[in-house]
Amino acid sequence: MLPNARYLQLLIAFVVCIALTGQSQAKNVSSHPSQTSTNLGRSTIWKKTTLSNDTETSRGGLSKSQKRKIIIVTLVVATTGAIFNAAVILAIIIDPLKTLRKGAWITILNLAIADLISCISGFCVFGWEFIKPSRESETEYAISFFGWSFGVSSSFLMLTFFTVQIYVITKFPLKSRFMFTDVKVVLITLAIWLFSFPLGLSYISYLKYPVEVGLKLWAGRICVLQIALLVQVILNISVTIEIMKSGRNTGNHSSQNNKHRNIAKTVIILTLVLLVTAFPYLLFRQIEFIFRLGHFGDSKSAHTLGSLSFGYTPIAVLNFTANPILYSLRLPDYRRTLLAFVGKIKSKGGRPLISTPNTSLKLTQTHASSLLRGSDRSSFQQSKRCSMERSSVPVSSPV
Repeated sequence: MLPNARYLQLLIAFVVCIALTGQSQAKNVSSHPSQTSTNLGRSTIWKKTTLSNDTETSRGGLSKSQKRKIIIVTLVVATTGAIFNAAVILAIIIDPLKTLRKGAWITILNLAIADLISCISGFCVFGWEFIKPSRESETEYAISFFGWSFGVSSSFLMLTFFTVQIYVITKFPLKSRFMFTDVKVVLITLAIWLFSFPLGLSYISYLKYPVEVGLKLWAGRICVLQIALLVQVILNISVTIEIMKSGRNTGNHSSQNNKHRNIAKTVIILTLVLLVTAFPYLLFRQIEFIFRLGHFGDSKSAHTLGSLSFGYTPIAVLNFTANPILYSLRLPDYRRTLLAFVGKIKSKGGRPLISTPNTSLKLTQTHASSLLRGSDRSSFQQSKRCSMERSSVPVSSPV
């Protein structure tokens, strides 16, 4: 009987120790509620509100196979965009034909750098989920998300500044050369990079602030990008109207009118690309964040919007791939330089190939010629009339 009594006492003591340990753990958890909620918020923010995993399959939405296909397409698009932007950057820096460093080349260079950062960081965001889906490294994700937000923000702002340059060149062709000197453009691009830095930090605000604050900052960041996109659309429409007006002044069948129409088509294509690639994605993400905050919707609507934005991600990344094609590769000087850079075209006798004016110079020359065409004709007719009058008067001998 004694051994059984001892075993019973040991069992009671063990149960009492477990109870005391549970009470002490409960006190520790209750004494640090903010730390617990922050940790829960971080794990939730990785799985629910990131670009790489917006929905949960158990609650409906995209399946794992569908997500895998979308990730593969996004990685391919991001890789292609990184290659194109890197080629543009190298072509501008090396410039073997000495034809690129004129006009808005500084803005195009900074735009290509921003797009390159966006493509590389976007590849990392989706690459970690594709290569290591079971491992969550806070440092890797934080660096990738900061690079993505910083690159996207700087790309949109650089694109907005480039649109402003095109508008000023079209509206004020003569004053634009003094308004956008190299020093002023460098200072403006530097200010854009500095302004994009806090926008990039807003995407990793979960490291310090609760989830609700992070969602508000994310929605505010997207609002800034939407304003930049709206400015681009308005300026592009104004540029198109201005080009069509100046095209009508030069005549319907002149070479100047054909240049105006080609530039107008390019501007329309750029506007459509922005509306198709960037605007829907930003709109879906912003409404999703608002729904996750509990405003104007429930969690089911947030998951539906998350599925839409996740499925639209490859098209949004395509915007950073299309920028070097539409803004740089379509220009003759860039095409010649890239072909010479890969060795398909070589300069003969050490002389650079005949260069063609880039977009800014084309806009300046065509618009200025349309404005001065009427004055040139009148001055030419007046000088011709004066010469005819002089020839009709007889020459008198000196007194």
